[in-house]
Amino acid sequence: MKFKKSILLLLPVVALASCGGGGSDSSSGSTSGETVDVIFWHTFGQSATAALQTLADQFTELVQENEGITVNVTLAYQGGYDDILEKITTAFATGSVPTMAIAYPDHVANYLATDSTLVYNLEDYMNDDEIGFGKQSYLGDSASGTDDFVEAFIEEGTKYAVEGTYSMPYMKSTEVMFYNTEMVQRGMRTYAAAADYGNPATFIASLDWEGLLDFGKHCLDNKADVGSTLEHAIWYDSDSNLFISKLYQEEIGYSSIVDGSGHIDFESGEARTAAEAMVNQLKESYDSGVFTTKGVEGTYGSDAFTGEEVVFEIGSSGGTGYNDPSGGSFTPGVAMVPASKGADGEANPLYITQGPTLTFLRSTALSDEVNNRRMEMAWRFAKYITNPTQNVYSCIYGSEGYIPVRYSAYETAEYIEYLNDDTSIQANTANVVINRINGHYFNSDVFKGSAQLRDECGGIITQVLRGTKTTTVAFDDAIATAKTYF
Repeated sequence: MKFKKSILLLLPVVALASCGGGGSDSSSGSTSGETVDVIFWHTFGQSATAALQTLADQFTELVQENEGITVNVTLAYQGGYDDILEKITTAFATGSVPTMAIAYPDHVANYLATDSTLVYNLEDYMNDDEIGFGKQSYLGDSASGTDDFVEAFIEEGTKYAVEGTYSMPYMKSTEVMFYNTEMVQRGMRTYAAAADYGNPATFIASLDWEGLLDFGKHCLDNKADVGSTLEHAIWYDSDSNLFISKLYQEEIGYSSIVDGSGHIDFESGEARTAAEAMVNQLKESYDSGVFTTKGVEGTYGSDAFTGEEVVFEIGSSGGTGYNDPSGGSFTPGVAMVPASKGADGEANPLYITQGPTLTFLRSTALSDEVNNRRMEMAWRFAKYITNPTQNVYSCIYGSEGYIPVRYSAYETAEYIEYLNDDTSIQANTANVVINRINGHYFNSDVFKGSAQLRDECGGIITQVLRGTKTTTVAFDDAIATAKTYF
């Protein structure tokens, strides 16, 4: 069944405005005829910006109709995530920060380290008697509040060195594995362990990480039958995610906050020994040609995947569209990334959370009154764009594979219809994330320097695979460099 865009475009204003009941939901601080500016710095491309602008226009109309207040939501593109981090860090000195911004949690940790009073604690708004969750029905607001959010998504905003909630999910992604269905089928014919599985999807679902590497080697050794264009079996897009995910899955330990500061859990002792052993095992598979990474190759694996140079591509669900082969040259499948074994010897499926996160900032160039009024409207806007209907709209029309952040969004008729379109690789990816990964995420503590630690961990993988450093030296250098930022 094909999803009709026009239905959803009409639904937000008509259906939600009818629930408003005039100005009955206005907070006591609202002033009819008032104008409030909300500046939103973002990193979105054209489709996501267009979707967000639609929601901003609808939000402005709803607030005007229900509260008599004119809200000017200004969307301002700032480049990539690193660009927005640099610009906000610089803007703190002059007070020219936006009201709200897209950020990684690592970046919010840096903002808090600069001055924790300049980042709004969202718990003050989530639980507010007048504008908290469930207090403004005309915005499609849910009284269930944070309970309606996927636990790991909302918990992410609490993993800072400062107590409170300082970020909020907008759309989310994680890592998934794309596969060439026909290549997998050809590889299964001569792979003994695949004999009991009738189709590629069932077979791949049975694999743990070691099984994936073994099957990958089988495909590479039999490339004449599997695919003559094969160069590697597996391409992993993020060296950092590879390193960190394996630490969590193998229960080694990554990072934590100790006495308000960052701590590297794998720096020494048994954890260090286990972490080095994990990297050495990856090095063996790389040397055999089974897999490679973006750090080694300098580019994402989507081109290699669509060019049938690899069987498997592990990357962000938010970039799903890049892994859709043009002209239907083969059938792309989507699966959970096979997980490494935990301490009990069983596969331990834990996955990273990624995707656009919202944070809210206070400007030193504005009065407390102006800051707080802007924040109140920014908070209303955040509730609006994360309500089930609008969040579904953003994810379907404003992303290449992000999923909504609320459970109730998955139950809307529009999203159910979307998920049932098995001809769409984006819908297939969303099904895997929602129904297969099903909340099995990990959230790392974030603190000043955690962004640099993450980068250095990716560097360990890249350097060891390339052979430019020994495993021990790569660890020593990465740890020493990361700690200079703590």
